[in-house]
Order: sequence, then C-alpha cells, then structure tokens
Amino acid sequence: MTDDTARTTAIETDIVARTAEDAGIDEEELADALELLDADLKGYHSEFEDNTYVTVEDRRAYAVDPDEWESLFEPHDLGESLENATRRAHERQAEALFVASKGDSTSLEDGSGVVAGIDTAERFD
Repeated sequence: MTDDTARTTAIETDIVARTAEDAGIDEEELADALELLDADLKGYHSEFEDNTYVTVEDRRAYAVDPDEWESLFEPHDLGESLENATRRAHERQAEALFVASKGDSTSLEDGSGVVAGIDTAERFD
C-alpha cells in the first residue's frame, strides 16, 4: 500500500480519521477493525470480481450487494458502531476511487463499496 494508507489496508489514513471522528470512535480501534477485515477480504475477491469495480494505483474498489457486508462481519464481534464505521470507511474510499477512475461514483448507487489492495485481488484473477 501507499504511505497514506492505514497500516496494511487500502483505506487512506485521512478517511480513517474522518470516519472515526464522525462515528465518535477511536481512530486506532477503527484501524484495527479495518486491518482485521482486510485479512478476510483475501477470500472474497473471486466473488467480488463479478461486480462492477475500478482499479486505481494499488487499490481496487468493488460495488457489491449491501447484504455482502453481513457475511464479511460474521466471523467478528466488532459491535454495531465499529461495524458501521468500518463499512463507512470502505464506502468513502470506494467513492473516492470510482471518482478518480470514472469521474463520478454513480456505479456505486445500488451497491456498497468494498476496497482491497490490488496485490491481494490479483492473486485471484
């Protein structure tokens, strides 16, 4: 990942900071949750490839069915506020990547954004 991403995730540090502040949770706690989820995303890329996606620099943003988030959170007991913040951080990053790639984020209108590092995604192509 680039120097501006939170730890090993594909989420930019400013998005993590803004999302944590908006949600009223600790930034490090959100970064922990994002890192935990990032490890799980490695098993989902093949499923996400059928959805609309964009690739920008070292990151790929997918527009997935909003119900997909339930399965992503199943193995973890993050609590509702942390789950919501984690999801919101992914959606914000996906919006930014769709705008950078396509000029707008209209492709996400019916979907929910999930973002992962392209190095992980490419292993499943």
